[in-house]
Amino acid sequence: MNKKLIFIALIILSSFVVFQKEDEFQKEFSFISIPIKRFFLEIENSLKGYVNTYINQIETIKRLKEENILLRKYLYHQEMTIEKLENYSKSKVQKYDANSDVIRIQTISYKKLNDFSYIYLTGEGTLKDDKIYGLIQRDVAAGIAIKNGEHLEGILLSNEKCQFSTFVGEDRMPGIAKGIDEKRMEVNFIPKWSKISVGDKVITSGLDNIFLANIPVGVVSEVVTRSTYKTAIIETYADVLHPNYFYLVKKVPIHIYDTNTTLLINDSNSSIKG
Repeated sequence: MNKKLIFIALIILSSFVVFQKEDEFQKEFSFISIPIKRFFLEIENSLKGYVNTYINQIETIKRLKEENILLRKYLYHQEMTIEKLENYSKSKVQKYDANSDVIRIQTISYKKLNDFSYIYLTGEGTLKDDKIYGLIQRDVAAGIAIKNGEHLEGILLSNEKCQFSTFVGEDRMPGIAKGIDEKRMEVNFIPKWSKISVGDKVITSGLDNIFLANIPVGVVSEVVTRSTYKTAIIETYADVLHPNYFYLVKKVPIHIYDTNTTLLINDSNSSIKG
C-alpha cells in the first residue's frame, strides 16, 4: 500500500515539475524535433512531388504559375517605379531579380505547441541573421520572418510582435500594423487629421525594407481616435491558421524621396490586380 502511495506521489510531483517548466520543455522539444520534422518533411515533399508528377501535375503547375505571375506583377510594379525614380535622381537604385529576391519557403513546425503564431521555416541557409523579412501567403501579407541562429522563425500576423509599415485608404495614410489575433491587426500612429473610414483597404508601404509596396494586408473595420493619432482596426486577408507555404521577400528596392515635397515619388493611381 505504501509503495502505491509513493508511486502516486512521484507521478504528481513529476507532473508538477513538467507543468512549471512547460515553456522551457516546449522550446527544447521544438529544437530537438526540428531535424526529425525536417527529415519527414523532405520525405513528404518527395512523395508529393512524385504524386504531383504523375497524378496532379497539371493542377499543381497551374496554381504555382498563378502565384508566380501575381508576384511578378508586384515586382514589375516595383521596377516601373524604379524607372520613374531614375528620371528624378542620378542616385544608384537597386534592381530587382525576380528569381532570387523573392523565394518560396515552407513551414516546418510550430515553435510552441500552444502558440499558432510562431513557426519554424525552411530557407534559412541563404538569409542574414537578425534581418526582418516579409512573408507573403499567395498574394497577401502574412507575417514576418527573422533568422535566429540556425533557424528561420516566422511571426504571423496574429502575433503582437509582428509589426510593419502600411498605407491606409485612397490617400495612403501611413501607419504601423501590429498583430491582435488570427483575424485582426491594429494600425497605429495614423495622423489624427487623416480621413480614414470603415471599408478602406490597407496595403504594405514598402518603406520599412520588409515588404514590397502595395501588398494587400486587410480592410478597416473600426477607426479609433487617440489623443495624438488614429488607430484603425483591420480584418486581415491572410489565413494564418494554415501556414503551409510562403513567399519570403529577401530584398526590397531603395525608395527615393523628392526633397522638395518630402513625398515618395510614386504612381499612387496604379494598382495591381491578380
